Amino acid sequence: MAHLPVLLGAGSALLLSSVSFAGGQDTNACYQLFSTADYQSARGQCQEFAELGDAKAAFLLATMYYQALGTDEDDQRGLFWDKVAAEKGHPESAYRLGLAYQLGQGVAQSNSQARHWYQQAALAQHAKAQKLLAAMFETGAAGEKDQSRAYQWYLKAAQQGLVSAQLKVGTMLLEGRGVTANRASAQHWIRKAAEAGNSNAQVAMGVILAEIDPAESLIWYQRSAKQGNSLALQNLALVYYAGQGVEADHEKAAELAQQAVDAGNSEAESLLNLIRLETEQQKVVELQAEKQQLTRLIRESVPENGSGEQQLLLATLSVDGVLPESEVVAGPEAAAVPPEAGESSQESVTASETASPELAATQPAPSATELSQEVNAADALPDTEDQSLTQPQPVEWHPDNPYALADGWVMDQFPPNFTIQLRYGTDEAGMLKYIKKHNLPDSVRYFRTQREAGLFYVLIYGDYKTIPEAEQAVAEIPESARKSHWIRKFRRLQELYVPPES
Repeated sequence: MAHLPVLLGAGSALLLSSVSFAGGQDTNACYQLFSTADYQSARGQCQEFAELGDAKAAFLLATMYYQALGTDEDDQRGLFWDKVAAEKGHPESAYRLGLAYQLGQGVAQSNSQARHWYQQAALAQHAKAQKLLAAMFETGAAGEKDQSRAYQWYLKAAQQGLVSAQLKVGTMLLEGRGVTANRASAQHWIRKAAEAGNSNAQVAMGVILAEIDPAESLIWYQRSAKQGNSLALQNLALVYYAGQGVEADHEKAAELAQQAVDAGNSEAESLLNLIRLETEQQKVVELQAEKQQLTRLIRESVPENGSGEQQLLLATLSVDGVLPESEVVAGPEAAAVPPEAGESSQESVTASETASPELAATQPAPSATELSQEVNAADALPDTEDQSLTQPQPVEWHPDNPYALADGWVMDQFPPNFTIQLRYGTDEAGMLKYIKKHNLPDSVRYFRTQREAGLFYVLIYGDYKTIPEAEQAVAEIPESARKSHWIRKFRRLQELYVPPES
């Protein structure tokens, strides 16, 4: 069982600060001896005055027994003299008695006695007693659960500068518990506690400012994280994972999430696993993009009627997985047999083709000129009169409108960036009709992807580094087309992309 000196005692300097507000005789050797740390002499003098009913002397005598200052440690004698001092109106002794009864330290545990002594100290403006009395009303330990009375006592303690009470007041104002909700007042009190160094208040400020001022929100998370606050570390990991107010950095996000887990935040384990999984997926997507780029470069560099060594090189690359078999330049015996062209079915959008939006960051969107200049690798191959040397090529897609993107375009985009998906269906003509009907911006584009049901067309708008940037861009879209808009990562679109078969 913990000793009362640990729970109730304090250093001499702190104790003397309590002495200053207690009444007593003007001249007293007890006080002078205690202040000079002559505790053996002070004990005798303080007992003499305590027996005469001096509250301050009784308080100091109790302290000496709790902390074994000039005498043997004796909790029971300490409690006896604290009760004498408390009955004479000494707030600190009343507060210590309240603690003893609430914790059952040296006395039988009693919430009613704890409430009695806390209330006596609280009425004498003892801030810590006010806060603990408020907590008893908040939880019902005072014999009744009263959120309004809890708020009033927390407020009194907060007004005296008790930081933990300031955070409580701010939280109750934010939630509307025991008081009418007031976000501005809540932020005022939480900010005071945060500026005083309370790490939980600093986390709360980060949460409050996350959408209003991401830059300041980040600062508060960082201050709290430096103190080892596990929730701050988790939220900071989310900030870097999502790219909210900072450039997305999954490596740093994973490092912070691991620190949160190490600090005892088990909830951060899910975030850490998510970041690791997405990092691996991103690597796969980037490797696929590099592979496609390498494919185009190799095909552009080898003529259709290249030498046998060149043909062997391409075949070897295909076996190693660098080029898909359909991309390998065929030998002299092969004939060009393009796949059959597919047909679009009636436009439809299903829930199975959608998923919850993800968080992350982006780059500037390509201009309409850049989009229209996408070149299929097959276009770069030189013409030849020897049709027997022509390699098999897929049927090329050359829509006669400025909105269509070349096949594979989506795979070349920066995976963590966002775009706004406006439409998804199987009818290309319907897609163009939709653009015209809703008078969409000239910079909207659509691309093709393959599904079991056939070709599908995805209508998108823009390229953005953060979700807030994308949300601002939604205002540029006519209101009639906003109902079905969806902010998505390019990474997700890349994961779902299947090269068209025709």
